[in-house]
Amino acid sequence: MRSNILNIFIIAVILTCFCSFNVFGNEIKKDIQTTIHLLDYISRDYTAAVQNGKVINDGEYAEMLEFSYKVIELIKNSELNENEKANILAELKKMKGLIDRKAPHENITTVAGKSRQDIIEAAGFKTAPLTWPNLKNGETLYVQNCTACHGVRGAGDGKLAAGLVPAPTNFLNHTLMQEISPFQAYNTIKLGVEGTAMQSFESLTDEEIWDLAFYIKSLRFETKADNESGLQQLFEQANAPVNLQEVATLSDVELLKRLEPDNKNAKLSLAVLRTQFPQDVNRVSTLDRAKTYLKNALQNYTTGSYSSAREDALAAYLEGIEPSEARLKANDPAFTARLEQQMFKIRQIIEQKAEKSKVETEINNGLDMIDQAGKLMQDKKLNYWLSFALSASIMLREGLEAFLILALILALIRSSELKKAALWVHGGWITAVLFGVGGWFLSDWVIGISGKNREVMEGMISLVAVIVLAFVGFWLHDHSHAKKWKMFIEEKIGKQLKADKMLGIAFFSFMVVFREAFESILFLQAISLETQSVNQSSIGLGVLAAFALIALFAILFVRYSKKIPVRQLFRYSAWVITLLALILIGKGIHSLQEAGWISITGLPVSVNVDWLGVFPTLETFVSQIVLLVAMLVMYYWSNRKSRVYLN
Repeated sequence: MRSNILNIFIIAVILTCFCSFNVFGNEIKKDIQTTIHLLDYISRDYTAAVQNGKVINDGEYAEMLEFSYKVIELIKNSELNENEKANILAELKKMKGLIDRKAPHENITTVAGKSRQDIIEAAGFKTAPLTWPNLKNGETLYVQNCTACHGVRGAGDGKLAAGLVPAPTNFLNHTLMQEISPFQAYNTIKLGVEGTAMQSFESLTDEEIWDLAFYIKSLRFETKADNESGLQQLFEQANAPVNLQEVATLSDVELLKRLEPDNKNAKLSLAVLRTQFPQDVNRVSTLDRAKTYLKNALQNYTTGSYSSAREDALAAYLEGIEPSEARLKANDPAFTARLEQQMFKIRQIIEQKAEKSKVETEINNGLDMIDQAGKLMQDKKLNYWLSFALSASIMLREGLEAFLILALILALIRSSELKKAALWVHGGWITAVLFGVGGWFLSDWVIGISGKNREVMEGMISLVAVIVLAFVGFWLHDHSHAKKWKMFIEEKIGKQLKADKMLGIAFFSFMVVFREAFESILFLQAISLETQSVNQSSIGLGVLAAFALIALFAILFVRYSKKIPVRQLFRYSAWVITLLALILIGKGIHSLQEAGWISITGLPVSVNVDWLGVFPTLETFVSQIVLLVAMLVMYYWSNRKSRVYLN
């Protein structure tokens, strides 16, 4: 098939762009984080360079000048909104001018603090963890990564500390550490400190870095109580007037001021907040995460941080609702569909910058529905046969999508007697199945991929399949004319097929099955988590039952496809592939919408048929119409060209 090389080229270009986009996006995030980190450093260390209008350390002052110039350059080259960028640059230039004039530390801190906050809001940068960090895990990470330099107790006296310039930070230094927030510690761990022995720990996950940052902040404090329940009671009392965002972003000095108006024992409360964490920190459900994100979205929207609100609303669905989707569908599919639509609606009105009251109403509706979802899932484990039915139905649904495409291609190859091509098709889907089996055993890692990346991956694979299907459909329709088919047979039959010409078929076969295998792993793992251990075999049995049905369909299809005339088979296949392409483009666009890559515009009529790729958004509807029109034009052009050829 001559379009194989073109198909591979298009796929390679799309996947390359996809990977480049992700890398580029990570670099943008890192640049913003570096800017915030440098502003924190300037605010904290300026007194080591200038006091009373005079330079007291030439090296530190040169560093202040360098960093003030660097933050300006980073913002100039950033992807921030031009108006926001202009305002931020004005403040940064003002700060640089103050440093040039050796202004008082208070002036520098004020301007740097304002610039920092403006950058955070404009970039939608996260300054706090989603759930309370686990200090026990933080202690483990500290022992593994930090004791060599900073010492067992954090006094900066580790085995490798001698001779290091500058010396490792002493985390027990009250004067220094009371001015540092956990967020500043997080940035230092994440990015490292250039020109020192403090390396970057980017290999750690965000959650691990937050655990470590909170643990470092706890080292100066000691709290005592009669028992663990007493500590938890103190923690709950101390945590009542503040939220996790404040605990993460405020220094000890700032947090103490925040606590004092409401708490006579503010110092004790501060110590408890730095040394304790909720007992159920590791048992926070994904629905609780969704609620936290939605509340953050409303808070950010209220303060005008629209990009942050949008990211929070998106995360509420991807990291909160989607991981619980399989279990929710098992309990109430109709409610699950309404919940998904409500989350969609919240993101839509935030993008439209609707009135605050409307956003608040819809978010509150979403919170109420999440509470309902929690009740649906409360104390309910999937029984044996429900787990079996759910596993079988998911595997059957996913498998039939791949089977229908592969069965058509194999039937065409069989009628054409291109036996070598069939081997490549089988090689492609068998490889994908093996990857799927391996993926199941690595499912903890697969589940660990963020919801956004899962949606992006599924969306991109769907769109790649659409492009390939469009070419295959056109090829089938173009060769459905008798004389063209005869010419094709005369050209192809009897010729020895080279392996490199079949790579396109094998790769397409792999992609079709791999997408469904990847999605199946996510759903089956979710079912496994909600199935009692004694009933885990029901999942494997359900998968085997689905495979048996798919195999039966395959046998019947291949057997009866022999009796279909080639011309009718090609034409029928072209239209079936057109339908499949329309389904996949709808699903692909929908996945990218859920990942936040494509905007969301609702339709007046809410129609949602997931298995047909029909969703109630203008973007999915338009993409399907455009694809349908494009394929109809291609088929019309093929028919017209064929009539001219026959005449």
